[in-house]
Amino acid sequence: MPGSPLEEHTGQVRPLPALIATCVVLSGCAAGSSGEDPAVASPSSSTSERTAEPAVDPAAPVADLHVECDGEAGPTVVLVAGLGTSGDAFSDLQDELAGTARTCFYDRAGIGDSAPLDDAAPDPSPGSAAADLRATLEAEDIEPPYVLLGWSYGGLVAQAYAADFPDDLAGLVLEDPSVREQFTDATLDNPDIDWSEGGRDVDRDALVRQLAGLDLGDLPVTVLSQDLDEPWIEAWWVTHDRLARATTDGVHAIGLGSGHAMHEDAPRLVARAVVATWTAAEAGTPLPGCREVFRGVRVRCRV
Repeated sequence: MPGSPLEEHTGQVRPLPALIATCVVLSGCAAGSSGEDPAVASPSSSTSERTAEPAVDPAAPVADLHVECDGEAGPTVVLVAGLGTSGDAFSDLQDELAGTARTCFYDRAGIGDSAPLDDAAPDPSPGSAAADLRATLEAEDIEPPYVLLGWSYGGLVAQAYAADFPDDLAGLVLEDPSVREQFTDATLDNPDIDWSEGGRDVDRDALVRQLAGLDLGDLPVTVLSQDLDEPWIEAWWVTHDRLARATTDGVHAIGLGSGHAMHEDAPRLVARAVVATWTAAEAGTPLPGCREVFRGVRVRCRV
């Protein structure tokens, strides 16, 4: 199953444009491990219709969430980590974006320095996490638009945010994201994953309902996938193809030699995806083709 660290990415990239400001939400890796998210499983391609209802009530209570930002004011890179993982896992990526973007990471309820959910609150789900994130950004006066970058389980949170609050977003970057199909296709089920965080089980039924029929409209979306020699990897890539095609403006690339924690294995690759996505959104133009976005970087383009 996905999540095994691989050799460090060694591709060369061009320097980031000095005047570009970026806003990103990242997802993270497995709880209690460095560079691995227990929320990763192999992909599939089943889809179903999304309900018209928002994932959760945006006015629902939010836990006291810890947020840290670095860099000058401006459009913000918000880093959303994976299952049970603190946002400070993104230190390498923050360094890579230093001088080009204001970056913020936060901890979901019950993780790192964030308070746990109230006992009366429902079990966590991508939709409730997205609503909590939005409320936290508003409370901290971190204004949209954002480019959300979601890593692993954080990719599910980013997808739910894009579904429920599309007007907040300028773009989406999904770093080896977890996918809905992990809960709807038996070939993707990994019994070794403990779908819980902050001492609470993730509400799987709510997750499946919230992410059904995901439609990202014309939002610029860049999807990155790990490169691993495993029997399930082609199916994993197929689900990421689906995410890139859930918008009219998406690209999907495999980071050659990169494991699941791509922000650690290949921070320049992830930064390139962020900058390209923000630049297209800021200019009001479509994303360049995948090969142009990642020119000079060791990737294999799929979409």
